[in-house]
Amino acid sequence: MTRIGVVGSINTDFVVRSERFPAPGETLIGESFAVYGGGKGANQAIAAARLGATVQFFGAAGRDPQSAERVQQLSTDGVGTGNIVTFDGYGGIAMIQVEGSSGQNAITLVPGANMLLTPDLVTPRLADWCQPGDLLCSQLEVPLETVQSSFAMKQRHGLTTILNAAPFDVRIAGFIALIDYLIVNEIEAGQLLGEDAVDPEEAIAAGERLLALGVGTAVLITLGAHGAVLVDGTGGRSIAAPRVNVVDTTGAGDAFVGAFCASLTSGLSVVDAVHSAVIAGSLAVQKPGAQPSLPTAAELSAALDRA
Repeated sequence: MTRIGVVGSINTDFVVRSERFPAPGETLIGESFAVYGGGKGANQAIAAARLGATVQFFGAAGRDPQSAERVQQLSTDGVGTGNIVTFDGYGGIAMIQVEGSSGQNAITLVPGANMLLTPDLVTPRLADWCQPGDLLCSQLEVPLETVQSSFAMKQRHGLTTILNAAPFDVRIAGFIALIDYLIVNEIEAGQLLGEDAVDPEEAIAAGERLLALGVGTAVLITLGAHGAVLVDGTGGRSIAAPRVNVVDTTGAGDAFVGAFCASLTSGLSVVDAVHSAVIAGSLAVQKPGAQPSLPTAAELSAALDRA
């Protein structure tokens, strides 16, 4: 069975919700406060595991109570946690402001232990775990050199690599040939091309230019309410998103990535995997919080039947 290895971050999200974002220097009375599990790596790992995939996590945690809760949540959701390294001090935290009127968010991230995840802590563990055909998924909330060294194992170990290039780092251009599937949103796509955010009408053309940079198999550009585009060697196509009531966009992109990975391991075609990922993202925006909003297999199946 094809499995998924996730090299990524573990964060605790402190979420404040208010009707609008405060202006600089303004004190604004909020509507609610909550603490959730987060981190793009942990979110994507849980998203895939909830959909039935076999997932192993490679990451770093602190010795603070929040980090212990995050690792326990990964385990509870069926993610393998035996390759998480624990450090003294705090794990990653994210301060998230959610605008109630739109569901949009603004995030300040303090990486904590995530930035201590050096290549020597990951690649030996990954080499012991992986098998030919496994998927290796990562993001950019851990040191870039750790992501690059992990992806450099691709050919030697027969791995398929998936990079969600968020938060964006222009240095990924230095190892783009090691990426089989590149997943970016419209802002990150523009940054990689040295331009403004990609307009939905121009997303396929932008994806073709990104593919030409040396991505191995396909480029996926997520477009929020406009769905996503898929560009590979056969051309480009758009996958529409259903109209839904947006409560909180936090974690929607992670739901997309996790569902895409899980769908590939289940044998779906790339097009069908993107379609499932778009539906998963649309489910995630209808609930508050990152990890609490990630859909189960039953929820995604029901939504696909309605689509």
